[in-house]
Amino acid sequence: LAQDNFVAYTVSDFGWSSPMHSILRTPARHITRGRQARQSVDAFRHKSSFARCLPASGIALSRSHRFTRPFSTETHEFKAETKKLLDIVAKSLYTDKEVFIRELISNASDACEKLRFLQTTQQVKDVSDSERPLQVTLSVNESERKFVIEDSGIGMTHDELIEHLGTIAKSGSLDFLQRGESDASKIIGQFGVGFYSTFVVADKVEVYTKTADTEKGEKGYLWTSDGSGSFTITDCDDVPRGTKIELTLKDDATEFCKLATVKKAAQKFSSFIDFPIYVTEEGEPKPINKQEALWMKSSATEEQHLEFFRFLSGNSYGKPWYTLMYQTDAPLSIKSCFYIPDPDNAPSRMFTKDPEIGISLHSRRVMVKKHADGVIPKWLHWMKGIVDCEDMPMNISRESMQDTRLMEKLSMAVVRRILRFLQQEAKKDPEKYQKFFKGYSYFLKAGVIEDKEGNFSRHKDDLLKLLRFECSNKSKGELISLEEYIDMAKEGQQNIYYFTCPDRQTAMSSPYMEQFIQRQRNVILMFEDIDEFVVNAIEGFKDKEFVSVDSADKNFELDLDKPEEPENQDGRVLTEEEQTQMQKFIRDVLKEKVQEVKFSDRLVSSPAIVTSIITPHMRKMMKSLMAGKENDGLGNIPMTLELSPKHHIVTTLRTILKANEPVARIAVEQLYDNACIAAGTLDDPRVLMSRLNKAKGEYRISDSAEAAPKEEVKAEESKEANATSGSSGSSGSKFEEVKP
Repeated sequence: LAQDNFVAYTVSDFGWSSPMHSILRTPARHITRGRQARQSVDAFRHKSSFARCLPASGIALSRSHRFTRPFSTETHEFKAETKKLLDIVAKSLYTDKEVFIRELISNASDACEKLRFLQTTQQVKDVSDSERPLQVTLSVNESERKFVIEDSGIGMTHDELIEHLGTIAKSGSLDFLQRGESDASKIIGQFGVGFYSTFVVADKVEVYTKTADTEKGEKGYLWTSDGSGSFTITDCDDVPRGTKIELTLKDDATEFCKLATVKKAAQKFSSFIDFPIYVTEEGEPKPINKQEALWMKSSATEEQHLEFFRFLSGNSYGKPWYTLMYQTDAPLSIKSCFYIPDPDNAPSRMFTKDPEIGISLHSRRVMVKKHADGVIPKWLHWMKGIVDCEDMPMNISRESMQDTRLMEKLSMAVVRRILRFLQQEAKKDPEKYQKFFKGYSYFLKAGVIEDKEGNFSRHKDDLLKLLRFECSNKSKGELISLEEYIDMAKEGQQNIYYFTCPDRQTAMSSPYMEQFIQRQRNVILMFEDIDEFVVNAIEGFKDKEFVSVDSADKNFELDLDKPEEPENQDGRVLTEEEQTQMQKFIRDVLKEKVQEVKFSDRLVSSPAIVTSIITPHMRKMMKSLMAGKENDGLGNIPMTLELSPKHHIVTTLRTILKANEPVARIAVEQLYDNACIAAGTLDDPRVLMSRLNKAKGEYRISDSAEAAPKEEVKAEESKEANATSGSSGSSGSKFEEVKP
């Protein structure tokens, strides 16, 4: 069996009319070994004298019976219909018509860069029109629907016109780079299709050009095409050095013969081109790219940063709070410059549903995306700056990147550098950083949540180091980091305790804080609504678990620092039997409001608190988020009422239960509502007033039925008033107000 792609035999042994001819032309992969091969041989052995010489077990040919040379092979080139290809380029390649201005300015810049390099290296010794400066000029003629761009760069010869403009996807700039004739960072073009973006907006394109190298010729040429698949080249006199492109615009692209439109597009895409760009306005050339590409420098002065920051912000005032220049060659070639505006000018969260990112993406000084989403996350949208990456694998229209993994690498490198820069600044000047944090804290906290949801928490550790909070053991307004909290924690403490509440005063007077204040154990105080979501997103920090002080059934590590037991003024503690009876009675009164009633040791000076599987603060936020819905589902989340068996209100409630059950029922509801007020979960506090009035009425009816003496009634009324109002002025009073 032959080992080549086809079974090979000497044709003269069979003749093309031989029955073997069909087998001769059969690919070897279609001739099987074994029985089928032997059957194939047996079928023709008797029809050829040569075949009879073959063994029955298969086909075995000597080297002399094979072709000594391969079959003839032809090579063909793909064909393309030029008109169709131009149509694809014009209508499908670019999403925005104005991109053609960017492409033409980039080509003009490359032409100037090539001439500058060739002059510097003495490869062009005699330059035509040597007095002309290297520059790019734009002009329009609205009445004739004309757009004109002219450069004083390298220009083209007759053959170069055919090679570069007559061949789609032929990049002269890329050839220039591959010959090692320039610094890659200064050449923009690479695909060879930018010029053809002109057919997006133009019915007719005219190119006047003359080479800068006098040794190659002194003649000028006019290249003309309407994009139908052909072009003409005509000798032309009085053409200056460089290239001038004149477009006759289509009816639906006449906005590009208006000076304001052209100027805006040129400034948008090409403000940082190395060569001056002028717009002819009222017969006078006016520069439009005065600002240099500061991020390409290794360093810059404070004045330069101030000017550049104001340029990026579009304002004539304001100073950057922080400035960062970041350049690296690994993992990608990145040059960037970032600014953080003054915290006093931090963006408002009101009416900013989808804010635009203030950092733009460039490649070799040419803007690719004005808002660099995909590189800069939304939670850093308030920063200003530019990221320039030479290694970006651009799509052919240079409007986006092709390689998602490289985009992720670029984003990872840039964001990590920004976050670590902020960490350095926080250590260098904590006071300055605290002011920054107060202005931008919400966005950093939102970053923790978004980073987990969309980025697998890749920046979690760096972000958490930037967070700052007040705490119970420091004075008001003083902020600490999570690392500082761990350093301040008691020996052996495994939890990070936090409390989400509206303000510091509410926090420090809350019954949930009593045991921590008594033990002088530090608690992080969180005042923003987003804080609860942040904690749920991070779960822990440096092997420490976050535990809310108002959570239920958590290990509060009470054995770490046992406090001295305060003396019980009443000397009264409910027995286990009394506690069981009270639990049953309270459950019967509150019904579905609570899932469980239990006695707890976590209370110090308050009679009761409510706890749940979600913290009271989270319940309150969920309530506001689902406001207006018929059933928010929060009523189905179980609540637990925790009572102190030592508190005199609770012990007195036991006494009242024996004497006057109706009043005891009202007192239980009042006790529960007071606990809800302390937790911030009571929907309508007005019910308390009607309940107090009802309690007084019930007490009077009960006293009248017993026909008590007038003096005793007054004493009981005074006693009841003290009990329900929470007054502790009398030694006989057993009730006091439960303060939230």
